[in-house]
Amino acid sequence: MSRREPSTGVRTAVVALSVAALLTVALTVAGVAPAAGGADHGGGAVVAGETNPAVESRSGSAAAGPTAQTAGDDADAIRLRNELARTGERGTVGVTTRAAIPDRVTELEVTLLSAADADVEADGFVRADDAGPDGSVWEWDGETADPSLSYAIDANDTAEEEGPLATAGAYRFVDAGEWALVRTPRVAAAWSYTGQYEGQVRLDRETVVAGEGVASRSMAFLGPHEEYVREAAGQRYRLIVPDAADPVAPPDEVFDAFAGASTALRLGARDAEVVAFAAPTGEVSWGVRGLQIGDADLWVRDGEPVGTAADVWTHEYVHTRQAYRAEASARWIAEASATHYAALFALDRGAAGFEEFERTLARGEREPDASAVLSDPTTWEGYADYTKGALVAGEIDRRLRAATDGAASLATVLRDLNEADGPVTNEDVLDAVEAAAAEGADDATAAEIRADAERLTTTRATAETWDRDAHAAAFGETPAQVGYELAHDGIRATGEYRNRTVARDRVELVVGESLEAEIVASNTGGATGGYDLSLSIDGEPVANRSGTLGAGAETVERFEHHFDSAGEYEVRIGSERLTVAVSEPARPRVRSVSTDRDRVTAGETIVATATVGNDASVPAGGEIAFRIDGETAATAPVRLDAGEEATIEREITVDGDGGPLGVGSADATVSVVGPVDEASTTVAVESDGPISTDGAPGFGPAVALVSVIVAGAAFTGRGRRENS
Repeated sequence: MSRREPSTGVRTAVVALSVAALLTVALTVAGVAPAAGGADHGGGAVVAGETNPAVESRSGSAAAGPTAQTAGDDADAIRLRNELARTGERGTVGVTTRAAIPDRVTELEVTLLSAADADVEADGFVRADDAGPDGSVWEWDGETADPSLSYAIDANDTAEEEGPLATAGAYRFVDAGEWALVRTPRVAAAWSYTGQYEGQVRLDRETVVAGEGVASRSMAFLGPHEEYVREAAGQRYRLIVPDAADPVAPPDEVFDAFAGASTALRLGARDAEVVAFAAPTGEVSWGVRGLQIGDADLWVRDGEPVGTAADVWTHEYVHTRQAYRAEASARWIAEASATHYAALFALDRGAAGFEEFERTLARGEREPDASAVLSDPTTWEGYADYTKGALVAGEIDRRLRAATDGAASLATVLRDLNEADGPVTNEDVLDAVEAAAAEGADDATAAEIRADAERLTTTRATAETWDRDAHAAAFGETPAQVGYELAHDGIRATGEYRNRTVARDRVELVVGESLEAEIVASNTGGATGGYDLSLSIDGEPVANRSGTLGAGAETVERFEHHFDSAGEYEVRIGSERLTVAVSEPARPRVRSVSTDRDRVTAGETIVATATVGNDASVPAGGEIAFRIDGETAATAPVRLDAGEEATIEREITVDGDGGPLGVGSADATVSVVGPVDEASTTVAVESDGPISTDGAPGFGPAVALVSVIVAGAAFTGRGRRENS
């Protein structure tokens, strides 16, 4: 189920975390005393009045995450609540850490690992004398019921990242002014208490945002946003979309990618909740395309799509399923498996074709990464764990699936690594590969697969990509992969003004024109698949085409839509989006006028030629009228493409029976008058009798005015044409 939760007013998002602390008991029985021990993440013990507290900390590295909440009575929980708030100083976030302390607790020590400076406002805490260099240490005064510490943390976190997911920027977290995406504060705590062992005191944490915002375990967003939620595949997914973000990937596509990966990865370490943030890119130059920290928190740039073999959303999700800790020799498997699975799952769900999948893994065949030794990071000149590592991980996955008839895969290997008690090495990876192969193959085959994996990870040898048939044999037939794209020169403007290809980045039409689009539907998958293409205008479907395509087949579908009103329209055909701007036609310009003869006898005809042009970037159109002495003698329509020039001819009869010219001989002025300019010429007119200048009988010059009046709208075109 997916639902949209708008962020209106004040939103307080809470994430509760807890860690159990071992009971501290003062034993008074003679000869009986608990052994002292070092600090650990579980708690501590008191020996005859001495405090040996446990420290739970989320510090240390970006990959370190908080301990999951443990059940227990509220009376046995120390509650640390971090309240985040915007400050007047850009680059910092204000924090108030409040403690609710049970009666059984006798001592509480809090270490602020994220405080930006020494300026801490304390209420009920005093600074410890033995504060170390890694944090600001504070001791509870033992009396204040609700002690607190107020301080600021640095919001900006920069790093020079490397690898295929690196970008030209530097930010990992940032305060952008109107909003902030930050790490949650890292606070360590140690305590001692009295009571029975069965009633151990634990630590519960929660982080909230004062005002608009939302916090997860390891990161928080401060500012207006929308929250989307879906429960699927045994997990709850939360997607935080800031108002400042313009995400390319719709929430449903992100959730589908997460759910598909969760279903496919049967390797344990599945968190109950995954929180993802769409990081705005308008004002921030991020150092990476995506980042995963903690157990199940991640952000991905808002410009990252889901439907590619380099899907960053899936890549970061896979990291949430990697619960093991790796020594240097096994470091390669983290990015290798995430990159391989992002490409594989995109192929499996039909978001990418086999060629794109193959290209992604083929990067591991190119130098310098191809010669790197995966188990020795000092040999990595480039990004071998992303490139060669992904190819090797894919090859191991393919070999295991083929040898065991699908009973084992790379996920089987990762499952074993997740179950390891301590940090894993490349030798542990190889052991897990052999054990996985043995689940469905004989010992000799399992040993052979291990040997190949050892060669590919401990030497400069690399694997080779496999073809579609080998992929189908191991992974199963690739599903239908139907995609859509505009055909070359696939956008045309048609109608009475023009019939030609136009630019697609912003289609400009005039009222009365039609948009024609040709869409290529192709199936690059390995099975027959159907397609269903819809043409929508501003979200409203207006036409549909559907059909089936065999593996490797393609077809061209054509759509046409007539626009009767001016305005800007969003046109979508399949995955293609177009902006169509429709305006009224422009007004043509009058260039010149001419006649076919310089002298004419009354009662005969002349041919008047008007030259008109269009200087606008859109078509022009209208009607022109040819006039003699102010009276319309003929009309003709004008239709011009952008930048086009045309000539229009009409035969005009000069009346000789006492009409406008009368009798005699005189010069006639032939004019072309338009809405924005005019042009004219003269012609001599002869008649049988004298006329006066005002048209009455007599002698004198007679003037015949032949005019062309242009009325209408405008459009643009190229070249020159003859209209008749």
